Amino acid sequence: MKKVCFVIPRAYYLFNPNILGAKDKVGGAQKQAYLLSTALAEDKSFDVNFLVADFGQKDFEEIDEVKIWKSFNFSNNIFKRIKHLLRVLRKINADTYIFRSADVGVGFAIFFVKLFLKKKTLYMIASDIETSKALQKKESGFLAKIFMQYVYNKADIVTAQTNKQAKNFLINRKRKPDAIIKNIYLLKKTTDKKQIKKTILWVGRITKNKQAELFINTAKKYPKENFVMIAPIVKEHFEYGKKIQESAKKIKSIKLINYVKPEDINHYYEEAKIYILSSYLEGFSNTMAEAMQAECPILSYNVNPDNIFEKYNCGLSSNKKTEKFYDNFEKLLKNEELCKELGKNGKNYIAEKHRKEVIIKEFKHLLNPL
Repeated sequence: MKKVCFVIPRAYYLFNPNILGAKDKVGGAQKQAYLLSTALAEDKSFDVNFLVADFGQKDFEEIDEVKIWKSFNFSNNIFKRIKHLLRVLRKINADTYIFRSADVGVGFAIFFVKLFLKKKTLYMIASDIETSKALQKKESGFLAKIFMQYVYNKADIVTAQTNKQAKNFLINRKRKPDAIIKNIYLLKKTTDKKQIKKTILWVGRITKNKQAELFINTAKKYPKENFVMIAPIVKEHFEYGKKIQESAKKIKSIKLINYVKPEDINHYYEEAKIYILSSYLEGFSNTMAEAMQAECPILSYNVNPDNIFEKYNCGLSSNKKTEKFYDNFEKLLKNEELCKELGKNGKNYIAEKHRKEVIIKEFKHLLNPL
């Protein structure tokens, strides 16, 4: 039996949504690690473990056949966090440790696992930002940039989400990712009653990369439309998030929602006639995929992984051109048939290319030689 351990400290909320204090900063990296771990645990030839932070839960639990280990508390200082993290890593004693987020702590953990535990490591690129040294420094800080370069150099296996991401990673980081592992997306059951498509939707944690200002400016420009903004503030970007929320509150056509539970969010996508993806850079966005599952057409400012919008006719990308973005917005507003076509194609794309069975088979193949 192969013993693996996912090291994603903020993912605990996805295993236990009753712990509301654990919901902060749960994004795409955490969701994908959760989906991979629970899918992998269905195969009894894998002993699947998951290291998370201390949110007041038990030291050890087993949820969805995944063994959950509690480590440090985010309120601890950095030295105490690292001490607790390394102690639990040693206690788990996995064959392979899996990481998926750019952080100083990841560098420490991989250094410890490789040098002292003599075990294998797998790092999964979580965002296109990681392909650029300058953007990573801007987004995560100088230390993260330094430590993550060590991770990219020393991890036994590095995976990318898309071909374009892998190509840019090779150019800028001088390492070719060992595999492309697409994100898993589970098709949600739609409600029996067909929702009336009536809103313009934006979903995301408020970080500068997501460029929520573009959504707010669109609401100003089109005051007769109904805009819904699901935008929780992230502690690391508190002042910026507060500023964005205050700007949104001033616009009468925007309904600002601070947080929606993952199990309740599909309703908002089903009700939306356009989903706006305003980010400058991302990997394969979880919110984009959620919109596609709900047959909601995507209007993207720049994100267009492997040019899928053109290849599969499932969305519109504006190539970082604001004028084109507004032209595309008006095109969707005026053409209901185009919206239906893009929405239907988007759902078909997710169902075909991101099925759990396909992705987990590729992931197992990657883990077996380690």
